Amino acid sequence: MKDNDSKNIDALLRLYNLYDEHRHSILWFLEDLDANSYPEYLQKYPGSSNERSQFIAVCGFFELSGTIVKHKLIDLNLYFDMFNPTPFWQKAEPIVKGMRKKRPHIYENFESLNEKRLAWAKKRRKKI
Repeated sequence: MKDNDSKNIDALLRLYNLYDEHRHSILWFLEDLDANSYPEYLQKYPGSSNERSQFIAVCGFFELSGTIVKHKLIDLNLYFDMFNPTPFWQKAEPIVKGMRKKRPHIYENFESLNEKRLAWAKKRRKKI
């Protein structure tokens, strides 16, 4: 096994462990998050609510992943074989766009990760 393979496997396992530690948040995000704008998000999930913590945990995971992918610290194919940020970004996007009025760069690596995933999936479909 090459040193780079070992680093990729280690990075993937660490990311999966982090993902798995937030499974409750991930399930809430996909199944129960129900806001189509930042104002609606603030209204439904006020202050430091548990739901806001779950939103931050999921977006933070994909922001971290996006940073790791951007700096080529994990192989893109390996990452996208395991994780799909698209359904998460689709739910987060209208909320994040509203957040960017005050914090213009918030979750930009999450958004970029989703764009990379869409391009990766398109190339993958062409191969089939």
